[in-house]
Amino acid sequence: MSTKQTAWRREFLQAMAAGILGRSVALGQTPSSVSAWTGKDTNSVLNQARPITKGALKITAIEPIVLRLNARNEDLSLYAQDYLMCRVQTDEGIVGWGEGTNWPKVATVATEIEMVKPMVVGQSAWDIEKIWNMIFRTRNEMHGSHVQSAISAIDIALWDIVGQKLGVPVYKLTGGRVNEKLRIYTSYRWGDIPRTADAYAKRTRELIAEGATAGKFDPFFEPYDFYLNLEASTKTIHEVAELIRGIREGGKDFDICVEAHAKFNAMTAGRIVKQLEPYDPFWIEEPVPAHNVEAMLEVQRATSIPVAAGERLTSRLEAQEYFERQAIRVFQPDASHVGGITEFRKMAAMAESHFIPFAPHNSNGPVCLAAHLHLGASMANFLILEEGDTDPKICEEIFGSWRDSRAYFLPPERPGLGLSISDAFVREHRVSLEQSK
Repeated sequence: MSTKQTAWRREFLQAMAAGILGRSVALGQTPSSVSAWTGKDTNSVLNQARPITKGALKITAIEPIVLRLNARNEDLSLYAQDYLMCRVQTDEGIVGWGEGTNWPKVATVATEIEMVKPMVVGQSAWDIEKIWNMIFRTRNEMHGSHVQSAISAIDIALWDIVGQKLGVPVYKLTGGRVNEKLRIYTSYRWGDIPRTADAYAKRTRELIAEGATAGKFDPFFEPYDFYLNLEASTKTIHEVAELIRGIREGGKDFDICVEAHAKFNAMTAGRIVKQLEPYDPFWIEEPVPAHNVEAMLEVQRATSIPVAAGERLTSRLEAQEYFERQAIRVFQPDASHVGGITEFRKMAAMAESHFIPFAPHNSNGPVCLAAHLHLGASMANFLILEEGDTDPKICEEIFGSWRDSRAYFLPPERPGLGLSISDAFVREHRVSLEQSK
């Protein structure tokens, strides 16, 4: 190549580099803007196309942690409840938090996390889908709610890490904002009052004055043997109808969510819904046990009241038939039960394809609450969120700010899940697996 050709080539490359990097570019043997752009030892643009050797968000530690926090009884008093959290650390110092709370004992989920930890440590936190499938397929002989909750705890933490790494809230990773605020229904805020229509009408008016637009409670108080015979007495059914009548009189536009906790057979559920139909409940939740699509479908076909269910379904494989057969009208997945944010999104999308909205089951701790806020903010078929045992004081401490409301919650805006769980907070609330309940 001639001297003239060499000079022309240098001028051409310099002009190209200047267009990309700016005018202050020089080429030569010494380090330059161009060498910084192309060098193998830099976090350069071209290195995005090279195999990752640095900044891989390598997972260095996974630790299940039980935190004992305040929850609220049905009489509105507080009690101590244990929540299963998971702390995931990376080689870049970014720490993510997940949750896999699943009662009655959280220690089982912690054991599952310890079991799968060796295959996850050393992986890249970027590879969320890979890690999810790796755990799911490895534990396929033992699939169940506690395996899925262990996956949930790790998965949610990985989304938290990636959001922090990119400097954006998780909802921007899951589709961006669809809902500016998330409508909620109050949980069990009627409290310990007389079981009369007048008392429930009065309390409903008080809740509406506090800002509530919807609320849920379980009005069925049969002895515990109903879990064996799956029936309610005629007296109880008529009494419950009176309570629902009182709530409707207290708020003509108030959305009434009736919880049944999967207590009944199809015969009893059919009797209940016929008694409640005149008062137009927003839904009846789990009128029959899960995993019997025919029974759920029988109840849904027998009533105009929407049937809600999903908290006991742990994957899209279990939920698919409910959607396809229209056995439910409202889907209630729980991010700490189904496999975290990854599986929740797939299940909610499946529901959307059948025109079924989702309303997250949200009776867990603050990390799961954060996951539900991001999911609800970024998905078009979000309907309403359960208030659950949300403690405003705890939320204020770990979210940085919290707007307590009976009507709606706001999605966090800080990177990742938007949480900041300090070592001091962990020391104050942590209990051992042996002490957990």
